[in-house]
Amino acid sequence: MYWANIMFKEQLGMALDSLRANKFRSLLTMLGIIIGAGTLVAVLSLGNALQSSVFAQFIDLGTRRIALEPGDPNAKGARDVAGYGLLSIQDYNVLTGLVAARPDLFHAIVPEITVNTEVRAGTTAVKTLLVGTSADYKRVQTVPLLAGRFLTPADETAEARVGVIGYLVAQDLFGEDVAALKAAVGRTVELNGQPITVIGIVAKNGGPYSTDGRIFAPVSTVRLRLVGNLDLPGRGLKMSSILIGLTSEQQVKPAEAAIVSTLRAARNVPADAINDFTISSPTQALGVLQGINGAITGFIAVVAGISLVVGGIGIMNIMLVAVTERTREIGVRKALGATDGDVLGQFMLEALALSLVGSLIGIVGAIAIVTLVGLAAGIAAPISWGAVGTALLFASLIGIGFGLYPARRAALLQPIEALRYE
Repeated sequence: MYWANIMFKEQLGMALDSLRANKFRSLLTMLGIIIGAGTLVAVLSLGNALQSSVFAQFIDLGTRRIALEPGDPNAKGARDVAGYGLLSIQDYNVLTGLVAARPDLFHAIVPEITVNTEVRAGTTAVKTLLVGTSADYKRVQTVPLLAGRFLTPADETAEARVGVIGYLVAQDLFGEDVAALKAAVGRTVELNGQPITVIGIVAKNGGPYSTDGRIFAPVSTVRLRLVGNLDLPGRGLKMSSILIGLTSEQQVKPAEAAIVSTLRAARNVPADAINDFTISSPTQALGVLQGINGAITGFIAVVAGISLVVGGIGIMNIMLVAVTERTREIGVRKALGATDGDVLGQFMLEALALSLVGSLIGIVGAIAIVTLVGLAAGIAAPISWGAVGTALLFASLIGIGFGLYPARRAALLQPIEALRYE
């Protein structure tokens, strides 16, 4: 064992000496490995950082919630019932009971009544989406305020003529200057010819769940003062959707199951009929984004793997050249007692050293790139150490795999023929 360690250290030293003796050639040989390993680490690290950043933005916009919407009356298997799929205050009350009974799954429930309408400030008129909702809306959907306040329970009780205006609507009505937008709080605008007081301006929050093009008002105000004709015969107030806040995005599946079973029972949906309502969750969009990000990252990782293989071919080529150049050296070593295993080990270590040194250079470069990109983009971009380990492992396999043939060729040289080689 002792002599084996001595021999290994000597062979490793000779391998490193060989790399130092031909620095530029070694660098060119390692280029494919450098690019492949660096790309693999950089892509996987940045891909994970981008995915985490996107998921965080989705969570900020309100992914911890489920939206209940009317069913599709044209869906196959839909029941032949008047008003099929429409949501009402009765459904809202049933689900309110469910939310109260399952605090482990739900933490809030809010109604949404949406109506396309026109808002006017002076001579300026803008098409917008009026949303009748409650004060708890902020608990299920992020509503960052630029100025003023959001709706309160007192507004709902008093059927107050008040509204919170989305950023883009406010810009169209009052101008793009931030000071002018803030000064709009307290002004009166008209919705469907009815005056309302602006109590808040929503900050810009573009994205898939943006509130920029909306105006929020209390449900009671929308129903009794601004729109009217929103009740379903015998069922009470008609709702566009019902939003239910989740305690965690990890609770989507059990939450959906609880909602479906409760609502089907309350609406007397037969066991063989489809749901007469629709459930949607932003986590579905997260799943799609995750799939797209994984596919792109995987594709680039495959390209990086191909680069590593190309680097391996370069290592094989240069090792074959090295065997040819050092044929007499091999003959001398064998004449002095070196075994085939000694020669094989030396050339295998040289190939492995080329591959590992190249991968380490690539990894260092990838760490620098990921750090700089993270700083420039303003996102947390930690290094994927799993990718680092994968790059080192794959590079080792490349070095061993592509170095085996040249090393074996060197080991099988006959001493006499090798000594006569010119």
